[in-house]
Amino acid sequence: MAVGHLLGVAALAVGSMLVACSPGPASPVADAPLQAGAQTTIPVDPIGISEIEAGPNNVLYLGGSGGLSTLAPGAAQPARMNLDPQPVVSSMAVAPDGTVSFVKLGGVVETLKPGATTAEPLPFDRLRHFSKIAVARDGTVYLGDNEQHKLLKLAPGKRVPTELAVGEVDGLGHMVVDGDDNLYVSMRGKIVKIAKGATTAEPVAGVTGHAGGLAVDAAGNLYATDLQANTVSRTVTPGGDWAQLPFDGLQTPADIAVDGDGNVYVVNKLGTEIARLAAT
Repeated sequence: MAVGHLLGVAALAVGSMLVACSPGPASPVADAPLQAGAQTTIPVDPIGISEIEAGPNNVLYLGGSGGLSTLAPGAAQPARMNLDPQPVVSSMAVAPDGTVSFVKLGGVVETLKPGATTAEPLPFDRLRHFSKIAVARDGTVYLGDNEQHKLLKLAPGKRVPTELAVGEVDGLGHMVVDGDDNLYVSMRGKIVKIAKGATTAEPVAGVTGHAGGLAVDAAGNLYATDLQANTVSRTVTPGGDWAQLPFDGLQTPADIAVDGDGNVYVVNKLGTEIARLAAT
């Protein structure tokens, strides 16, 4: 057999081994440079928002003392959703189809389907001390009961939520779900990861002790605000280094959202404005 043929066979074998061992192609968003576009401000003073979520078609969903609103790409001001009565929203999350799940004043959990004008109750008990709500891509709703020290999960079509068998969950705050159904939760200022099916919450390394709002983008990059330093940082999960985004003039940055194009939005200055940092 010719030497060249032997080398070709060997190269093919090595190549096959590399393909078999490879974790697959890296996500283009995960490898994208840190957001460094222009920063702009969207005033929302008449509404008074505390919650922000990115929904389908890059529409932003806003919630707070003034109820629920949406902000279409390029719009100068939010538009109130056609909902009567408008709830006082303590926490909200948006599914990929635009279904909004929220906790309103009094600890009642409800959901609003796209195009509906009346919200429907979700079968959670009335809560007195609760975390922020989170929704996975399949519509599964997650919510922490901080009075009972439980993390609850309501799968689509289920009539009652189930308790996740995760130990030492206490003081749960903001919560987000990535595309692999891993949960990231701020817990007493720190951030923990609860992997899908895990029974323990693992600390996320390199995180500030003053974490506020959390967000994940489509590629699994994790974002967090720092309520003391007035900054926003991003890491490539899992285990990546944190890098600060070039926001300027943030004051008490609360909730945060990232749209499908990688633009980052922060509820700023006690809910009177949204700071937007373009991806490029």
